[in-house]
Parts: sequence; structure tokens; C-alpha cells
Amino acid sequence: MIGIVLIGHSHIASEMLVSLQYVVGEQPLMDALDVTDDSSPELIAEMLMTKIRTCDVGQGVLLLADMFGGTPCNVAMGCLQAGRVEVVSGFNLPLLIKAATLRHHVDSLSELAHQVVRAGRQYIQIAPNITTTDHTSTHGDTEKRADA
Repeated sequence: MIGIVLIGHSHIASEMLVSLQYVVGEQPLMDALDVTDDSSPELIAEMLMTKIRTCDVGQGVLLLADMFGGTPCNVAMGCLQAGRVEVVSGFNLPLLIKAATLRHHVDSLSELAHQVVRAGRQYIQIAPNITTTDHTSTHGDTEKRADA
């Protein structure tokens, strides 16, 4: 099974893990690291490497950072190891659910990273534009809005 570590500003990583487990249940080989003002990048990197080692049982670890360009993501990028540690920046609950449910079934860490990015993007929608399976809006509209 592929391990997963969330890293983010303040308490977003640990709270997103709590939310994920509320939806899909307890998740083994999954952890979170909250980055606060009192932590140096060196200390964050050390703590992150410890969590990576704990969550890796031989199939690698997917690091999920809250946003690109921030300290949590920058530290995570320093942990990249081809085929062993992948980093995805920007996470939401659908992305986390996809990661938790697919990590048992994918052939590679890279495949998991690509699939969770697609899921995360798919579920970010403007409410009036949310489509049903036949690709029309929930109101039956097929026209584009002027501001879309």
C-alpha cells in the first residue's frame, strides 16, 4: 500500500485528515504534519522525513501539500525521490478520498499522483455549472454563462 502524508499551514493537514477519516474511516499508513510559525524549515524537513519513513512500507509515499509555493510545499519538494516520494500541491477532500481509496489498487506511485490530481480538479466547480452525467447542468441548461 502507498503511504500518504499531508503537510500544510496551521492545522489544515491534520484537520483534513480528520475529515477524510470521518468520510472513509480510519486510514493506515497516513499521517499529517501541521506547519506553524515556531518551526524552522530544517525542523519541518526532519519531522516530514520521519513521517515519510513511518508511512512507507515499500511502495512509496505520496506527499500532499496544501498549496504550491508555501513553506510546507517547498519543504515537501525537498523530499522528492523518483518512484519513492511524489509531491502533489493543493489538496481538497475529493482528492484525499480518491488517494485513500486508490492507493491499494494502483500500479505505481506516479499513477496515484496523476489520478488524484484529476479527481481534485474534477470536483472544483461553480455551483450553477455543476453537471450531471449527461453533461448538462442540474437545471437542464447547456448554455455557458457570460462570466464562465
